[in-house]
Amino acid sequence: MNRQAKDRWSLSLVACLILMVSSPLIAQLPVAKASLDTSRILLGDQVNLWLELEHQPGMRMEFPVTGDSIAGKIEVLSASQPDTVKNGGNVWKIRQRLVLTSFDTGSYLIPPFVFRSPDHTDSLATRALPLKVLGIPIDTAKGITDIKLPYQMPITFWEILPYVLVGLILAFMLFLYIRYLRKKREKPIETPKPLLPLVPPHIWALAELDELIREKLWQQGKVKLYYSRLTDIVRRYIELRFKVPALEQTTEEIVRDFTENVIVKDDIIAELSKLLKLADLVKFAKWHPVTEEHEKSQQSAYDFVLRTKPVINLRKPAEENEPENKTEAGS
Repeated sequence: MNRQAKDRWSLSLVACLILMVSSPLIAQLPVAKASLDTSRILLGDQVNLWLELEHQPGMRMEFPVTGDSIAGKIEVLSASQPDTVKNGGNVWKIRQRLVLTSFDTGSYLIPPFVFRSPDHTDSLATRALPLKVLGIPIDTAKGITDIKLPYQMPITFWEILPYVLVGLILAFMLFLYIRYLRKKREKPIETPKPLLPLVPPHIWALAELDELIREKLWQQGKVKLYYSRLTDIVRRYIELRFKVPALEQTTEEIVRDFTENVIVKDDIIAELSKLLKLADLVKFAKWHPVTEEHEKSQQSAYDFVLRTKPVINLRKPAEENEPENKTEAGS
């Protein structure tokens, strides 16, 4: 073997030794990677960007913090939490997904992402990634077309059922109203019955007194009820005959009205006063009249009605003036 061959073999051996010693050291270093699902997207589409960090157990590196946008016009829609998985052997892999999009066409270069140690003494950077955002192609051959009309869904039975029910109810109500108008129009006009003449007050009072006598209240021991009925008949007769509110007045007020207005004679007023005062004693002072007083009160009520009833003059005016004419002629 010549000298050159020996030197060449020595250099190869040294190189192999260097590689054998340095390869484990290189394999122990952490590795940071960044990759895209695709480097070309349409305007507004989304693409996944993957950040990966491989390291040995016990080594700590911080993932880069991304903002709302990258390179100005690339927006970050979401960022997942870093997920750690064992990559086999003594190597751990941490992976994070970023969802990107862009609304401006053009070619962009995503800058490297830097992983740093907690004390910021060491750092790892990924490679820059190109991303091209393409516009949506427009078919100019078709020209300007109208906006597509909304799709017409078929109308179902349950959708029109409420309107049908409302229509039927309104039609039924209209039918009832028309029927009512026809019946009202066809109904014969009833001729009003002639009004019967009112019973004169004294006729009514005498009939009520007769009914009171037939009931025989004081004979049954119902003295207070008897005098209440008796004075009610007399007071009602006074209201109907003389238009005096006797039902609402006291005995003194009734006597005063008769006296001041000279409605009847004084002896009639005196008899009326005795009757009303005796009834007041029975109703309010628990007075117990004797039989003669009962009969006297009953007779006084009859006499008051008969002496104050209106007098009906049946003579003709000519007959009334005839004696006067004769008197004047005789004189």
